[in-house]
Amino acid sequence: MYTTYWNLRESPFLNVVSDRLIYMTEQHQEGIARLYYLIDQERIAGLLTGAYGVGKTMTLEYLHRRAAKARLPVIKVDAIPNGSLPMARHILRCLDLPDHAQTLPEALMSLQAYCQSSSHTLTRSLLLIDEAHHLAPGDGFYLAHYLCNLRIPATAHKDERPLFTIILAGTDEIRPALAGHESLRRRIQLDWQLKPLSAAQSTEYIQHHMRAVGGDIWSFSKDALDTVYTYSQGIPRSINNLCDTALMLGFAAQSPSVTREIVMQAARDTGLDILLNDMAARQPQPSL
Repeated sequence: MYTTYWNLRESPFLNVVSDRLIYMTEQHQEGIARLYYLIDQERIAGLLTGAYGVGKTMTLEYLHRRAAKARLPVIKVDAIPNGSLPMARHILRCLDLPDHAQTLPEALMSLQAYCQSSSHTLTRSLLLIDEAHHLAPGDGFYLAHYLCNLRIPATAHKDERPLFTIILAGTDEIRPALAGHESLRRRIQLDWQLKPLSAAQSTEYIQHHMRAVGGDIWSFSKDALDTVYTYSQGIPRSINNLCDTALMLGFAAQSPSVTREIVMQAARDTGLDILLNDMAARQPQPSL
């Protein structure tokens, strides 16, 4: 709707993974490098955490593409609360195995039998589990622990190795939950936390997205850029929602640029003003 008005080839702030729009900070690049080293070296498991919208799914998608280019089979699944059996069935389907198990133990026994009977044809896979904080209730961590223990038996040419390299990605809520599952925690060989963008990175992010679709990087005024950071707190998904709405409002008002006032209206329209107020209210107050 607003792309013609702002001279854009396409919408710059959609919440999708796009090679043209992708913006990576040093921490994203380092996290991907470390996690891919884990994958390349056939390690067992890694953990990727961060707030909602900070870029975990984008990081997983990037790892997925890189692994696919290296011809490594990839299985991706979103964890759901108390959803261990559907997850196990999904993994069975991805391995071209029957998925008729009625219980989680039955599904796990099918995976174990697969390992023991097909050693000459088994191929290690990358297993990406997004929303992994949902593993905590029920037997989700038990499933993850069991998957970590599955092995491709040794052959005359290769030593025993993991059936899966597993990357768990979830919010920081997963950390205290994992503390109570020491056996699984000890199998995690890399722990990487993604943090929100800084104010400078937030500006770079917005201008990168505008430039990538042929727009003017100063369509957002300096005050508007600062205000986006204030309301988004450096969370890329919130930046996208705020900027997309601000561009639409600027178009509706026929404004020559996105101003601070337009961003503030966008924050009200997206509910980010309420979220920011709630966060401020939860901050401890200084004692008098």
